[in-house]
Amino acid sequence: MKVNVRHLGDLYPKSVFTSGTLMTFLNLSAVNLSQGIMIDSLKAVKKRIRDRFIARSTIRAYALTMIWSPMEIMVGIVVDATGVSYLSYLPWLLLVAVTVLIFDLQLEKRSFRSIPYRGHGIADKCQAKKEIYLKMFKLLMVLGLFLAVVMITSKWFQLSFILAVTLAIFPFSFVWALFMKKVFLFLRIGYKTWRQKTNSLQNFVVLFISLSLFSKSLNQTEALTWIQYPFITFKEYPVIILGLILFTYIGLGLLGVHPVATVGVLLEILGPFFEVFNPIGIGVMLIVGALATASSGTYGVVVTMTSINTQQNPYAITVTNLPFTLIFGSIGIAAAFFLL
Repeated sequence: MKVNVRHLGDLYPKSVFTSGTLMTFLNLSAVNLSQGIMIDSLKAVKKRIRDRFIARSTIRAYALTMIWSPMEIMVGIVVDATGVSYLSYLPWLLLVAVTVLIFDLQLEKRSFRSIPYRGHGIADKCQAKKEIYLKMFKLLMVLGLFLAVVMITSKWFQLSFILAVTLAIFPFSFVWALFMKKVFLFLRIGYKTWRQKTNSLQNFVVLFISLSLFSKSLNQTEALTWIQYPFITFKEYPVIILGLILFTYIGLGLLGVHPVATVGVLLEILGPFFEVFNPIGIGVMLIVGALATASSGTYGVVVTMTSINTQQNPYAITVTNLPFTLIFGSIGIAAAFFLL
């Protein structure tokens, strides 16, 4: 990250790519890791600027990475609900992610270009080695292989996409450890971690039970009709429907409603539209809207983690990332409209 860095404009794309690479494999765990590294690297920078830099680079990297990740719960939910293959979604999600990434890098490089980076001589001494890029390439190859295993498992055993991912993770990881000749280390650390983490899953149990009750009960009340009304009113204008999906995520996210609950409501509302429009177009918008909102949702997991790590108000993170959410969502609307 520190090689050939003169100012924060140079550091920003390196931070995004490094964070994104880690998040592809470590998911939320990489958020703490990436932010810890950057907090240490930016000690000489004013706290206000440092907080803004970290909130933008790491959270946006997370959103752009998770939009196409098979291990992201929102992707799995939409794939199963729409009945469209994950491989059909993948190229479109990657296209949206790359387009948004290009826009974001250009804007933020200009934004942070005037702030010098003082690496205390470390950046001048470090040299990027081919081994680093080779290992990153190997990780991406392994991810591609994992996707193939998931798709084969899903098709062979007639399983839902989410269940196929869940069942494939452990045996795939075991075989990977076998090739690395670290099976015993994998099993020892894995068992210890599993035992510790399993005993702290009660928060997630409460979360998902309450989400299930919320979405199911809401779908049986008049409130669903109120939410559904604008969608029905503008059923002849698909662009407006796609925009309503995005702003439903943003609005409910600011009120503290989890995207998993929001997508449950939206799937109930949008069910009739699957017969009129191409389901893949609506599905792309459902995924993009959820992950775009993840970067600015005040009560979201990633924003909350960043708020704790950087000791800043979560609403400040929402404000700094809301323009990104709108750009992300707008590009998603364009892609989804093309698919409709």
